[in-house]
Amino acid sequence: MSTTAPIHKNRTTTLGRISGFIASGGLFRNINLNSQIYPESRPLATITWWELGGPSGKWKEWKFDDIIKQNFTPKNVGDWFGKTWATHWFKVEIRVPTEWTGKEVHFRWNSSSEAAIYDTAGRMLQGLSTGFREEYIISRSWGGSTTPITYYIEMACNEMFGAGEGDQIAPTNNNRDFQLNRAEIAVFDRLKYKLHTDIDILNQIANQLSNDHRGYQAMFAANEMINEIQIRRDFEKASEIADAFFAQGNGQKVHTLVTMGHCHIDTAWLWPYEETIRKIARSWISQIGLMREYPEFVFTCSSAQQYEWLKEYYPDVFQQVKQFVAQGRFIPVGGTWVENDGNIPSGEAFMRQFFYGQRYFQQEFDWTCKEFWLPDTFGYSAQIPQMLQHVGITRFLTQKMSWNLVNKFPNHNFWWEGIDGSEVLVHFPPGDSYNMNATVSELLYSVNNSQDKGRANTGVYLYGVGDGGGGPTRLMIERQKRVQDVDGMPKLVFETPDYFFKQLERESSKFSKWVGELYLELHNGTYTSQAKIKWFNRKSEFFLREVEHLTTTALVTGKITGAQYSADKERVDRCWKNVLLNQFHDILPGSSIELANQVAWKVYEDTWAELVTIRKKYNDLNLGTGTTTRAIFNPLPWEASASKTEAKDSSESQINFQQLWSLWLPAVTPH
Repeated sequence: MSTTAPIHKNRTTTLGRISGFIASGGLFRNINLNSQIYPESRPLATITWWELGGPSGKWKEWKFDDIIKQNFTPKNVGDWFGKTWATHWFKVEIRVPTEWTGKEVHFRWNSSSEAAIYDTAGRMLQGLSTGFREEYIISRSWGGSTTPITYYIEMACNEMFGAGEGDQIAPTNNNRDFQLNRAEIAVFDRLKYKLHTDIDILNQIANQLSNDHRGYQAMFAANEMINEIQIRRDFEKASEIADAFFAQGNGQKVHTLVTMGHCHIDTAWLWPYEETIRKIARSWISQIGLMREYPEFVFTCSSAQQYEWLKEYYPDVFQQVKQFVAQGRFIPVGGTWVENDGNIPSGEAFMRQFFYGQRYFQQEFDWTCKEFWLPDTFGYSAQIPQMLQHVGITRFLTQKMSWNLVNKFPNHNFWWEGIDGSEVLVHFPPGDSYNMNATVSELLYSVNNSQDKGRANTGVYLYGVGDGGGGPTRLMIERQKRVQDVDGMPKLVFETPDYFFKQLERESSKFSKWVGELYLELHNGTYTSQAKIKWFNRKSEFFLREVEHLTTTALVTGKITGAQYSADKERVDRCWKNVLLNQFHDILPGSSIELANQVAWKVYEDTWAELVTIRKKYNDLNLGTGTTTRAIFNPLPWEASASKTEAKDSSESQINFQQLWSLWLPAVTPH
């Protein structure tokens, strides 16, 4: 009887063989499978360049039609561009060889920075991020045309985490230059890419299940694939070996991970707001491309402010986002204007986050968020469950408590009770992260690390590179497709937050309860740093309340018409949104770079200038111009020692206050 046995029987040498065969570096990098994914490449026909320059935000002053009229001069791979926060534009011409007809052709770019590729009509096609997303698909099957193709590349002189040096959160180096390392077209071998991903996943399973029969089976399969590729040159047979392994399903009781693409983009942090706008567009257009390629792919994204920026500066990308929101695949989450700080804002400001956030999602997408989404904030006030009840939200997701320095939080699923007894169902993704990479080790950790074994048999798995990395990649999705139902692994389901919480709610009667504040044992200094921003924040909250009452008083006393009121209400709304923007969880606490703080101060100054103008207008309307009379407004009209008469007057004042307030802030409830 003939038998088939692996060439290498020793585990250590076999795993070494497998790793070397797929490695991107090392001794075999020029002859292994990784080197065959892009078997042919050509330099670009021409690369020309124009410097828009800096500082950060200057890009907003230019339209694409004006940019392409500038004098572009020749440049080469290896040239350097700067300085920090500057913008550079490249015009590249591509000529695809006729011998590549029928082959998949990619454009490849690495400028040591963040970038984006545009067509000649000014439409952003995809983000380009060094180390994460360096290729753009020109054609899945080149048709043989000899007509040159022209693209424009916008290069931002910053990395994913700004432009610090050494430590990730080091101060910005404002004199950095960035090198153009690659600009080419290449043939992409999709079969070799599949085989590489297959063997990579089998290798990961073999290493993670090192003392398990299934781990040895994965190692055997990977080694047999290499035999087919190296010895017999039968690539299809090698592919069949992998497909057969991944088709061996799991049992019914296996833990389920609901996987969601995610791209946590800090609204400001190691970069200012102006750079965030471009990070959003580059990242989200890349996700739209993946949605077109993978119909099962679901992407989650918070912060109404980011959607509003996209609509203002990249309306074509916004319209594409809108299409996928309607399909239920691009999922707005959180319901807030930004992912705000969880301790410093007043209760009123916290409620306004939901008011303006939910209203925006309802108006733009006919969408109401059912979950509060705050994965990166530095602790959570005990009042939050009560506020969530007021806005009709009963679910909360975060993972930040996994960052505790001393005490490991005892649960990943629990009921959180606030100071008034209100409760909300809470989930912490058990992988303790919101930017995972779909590796086997992460998936297994998400199961083994769960603090609720026996109580909850499902969890959220958030994957994707945030902060300018562009979100999930093709590789992350391909990895999950292979192991979504494989013996030895958790079951993976591409689904939405609503789907997940409905599953969790079925198990929620078994969960523990946490009463009071969720205190984060980290970032403690943020609540004493950047006092100027904290001062501006509180004064702005008071100022907005004063102006709102002045405008509403003028309306109810007949000093202005409803149309006049609506016009000025829009101005006040914008002021509120500015203040809410600066309550982002790296601005208000004080954990951002100096430039981001300076931009935030300017936001406050502009907001105050607007509020001063509105206040003067309504003081004059309510009191009359030229009068020396002054109105005094007491927002808390009661005293503990008040007489019955005073209490009656106070009660009437409260009724009037509620009437005024109802004109301004109608209830927001999910539908």
